[in-house]
Amino acid sequence: MQAVIVAGGKGTRLRPLTYSRPKPMLPLFERPHLAWLVDRCCSAGITDIIINLHYQAEQIESYFKDGAHLGAKIRYSYETSALDTAGAVKLAEPLFSGEPLVVFNADILTDLDLKALIHSHQETGAVATITLTRVEDPTAFGLVELTDQQRVVAFREKPTAEEAKRLGIDTINAGTYVLDPQIFAPIPAGVPWSFERQLFPQLLADGLLVNGFIAEGYWLDIGNPERYWQAHLDILKKALPYALNAVEKAPGIWIGANAEVHPGARLESPCFVGDYCRIGENAVIPAKTILGSASLVNCPLSPGIYPPGLLVP
Repeated sequence: MQAVIVAGGKGTRLRPLTYSRPKPMLPLFERPHLAWLVDRCCSAGITDIIINLHYQAEQIESYFKDGAHLGAKIRYSYETSALDTAGAVKLAEPLFSGEPLVVFNADILTDLDLKALIHSHQETGAVATITLTRVEDPTAFGLVELTDQQRVVAFREKPTAEEAKRLGIDTINAGTYVLDPQIFAPIPAGVPWSFERQLFPQLLADGLLVNGFIAEGYWLDIGNPERYWQAHLDILKKALPYALNAVEKAPGIWIGANAEVHPGARLESPCFVGDYCRIGENAVIPAKTILGSASLVNCPLSPGIYPPGLLVP
């Protein structure tokens, strides 16, 4: 298996956080989200990884290099202009080995069982397996309609509440796929091409088998500030496995390495205090606060995410 991680987006919904760094390099508790995703690939035995780059590509390449220090082989494909989701993967075609591709949208935080996904793809013989997740309100998403045998039969773009109720469908595209590399051959090179609107519907029109794999665990699109913050809170609440480089000093209160917290300070659960922080006697760290490393706080804060180097007198 090879992995392709689509990581070239500008992250406009996450501005101003993405003015100075690419979206996949935004940290979750001091660690780039993309590094966590690469580790997940390696843990599933997928060590041949291609990362699609565009916006601030040099930051990603300088961080991961060739991947040898991570136990992986990492190579890069570079967009000079935006090619949409399938077009970005098509660009990496010269690097394909011929093995099935596990394709990731770098916006997604999930505890998806990659080995089970791959096994499902191999068992069905599908040309594409799409990971799906169930949502309570599907109106903000494109719905994926399945048969009882989990075969995809239709894609329905962002229905109204009435349409969703009538259809009785709550499964949406969860942004991780296993794909036969041959399906990219008909896509024109250098042309924007979408998985959801073009490639997958064409596979169905051609009568090819597209399988749906419903993941029942944790799933979150972290592509806007609210959900980026929510991801941190969910990790603190242990909603999904995530190794924190910190110690849980009290339920829901995590303190990083070499941080100093005055006994008179008040910390409310859940919260996270990063490495080398200094929390003074008069500080109040309210629930739902995430403090980046080397922050100095000596007064009450409002809850939120505070970047490394925050100085509050």
